[in-house]
Amino acid sequence: MATPQYPSAMSRRATLIGLGAGGLGLALSTGGQAKAVQETSMADHPIVGLWQFDGGFPSNPGDPDWTFEIFHADGTFLTWGGLQVGTGLGIWRPTGERTAELLLVWRDTDPFPGGTEGPGTAAFRFDLEVDESGTTITASGGTLDARDANGVHLFPPGPFETGPSTRVTFDNNPMTGSTVTTPATPATPEDATPAP
Repeated sequence: MATPQYPSAMSRRATLIGLGAGGLGLALSTGGQAKAVQETSMADHPIVGLWQFDGGFPSNPGDPDWTFEIFHADGTFLTWGGLQVGTGLGIWRPTGERTAELLLVWRDTDPFPGGTEGPGTAAFRFDLEVDESGTTITASGGTLDARDANGVHLFPPGPFETGPSTRVTFDNNPMTGSTVTTPATPATPEDATPAP
């Protein structure tokens, strides 16, 4: 009669390590696939691209402060102009086929035009929706959180308004005047008549 041969402790450990490594490899490949799917869906999101909007306050029409913003396919965000404080950086993520949320930070503690008040941050959060034509973003649920350099609130966080953004393309851009959302005042014939 033959004596049964049981695997040694070393063999069992090797088997467990092999199974663990295989499971880890499977988890990593699945995670990689999930990441690839997420990146693909972000890259295909209609918010990706260059946009123009009036960085002044919607309650002050007729005095635009044009700002440009880029939603990158990797979830990063860049805006330049508006409020006369330079560049703001942020992150965005999709919340639906045409919706997203944005977290935006400026190195500024004054949300109003005229420069910075001092070191600190003005952070904004918005819910965004791209219209069905893919040419306009509307923002809602805007909040502002301003803090000094030590992270202390300068005033209680609160609501913040902003106007719509218009997609910039080769056909629709500032050179053609087609991204300007504020209607221009037409010249009257009297304006063109020279004074005697």
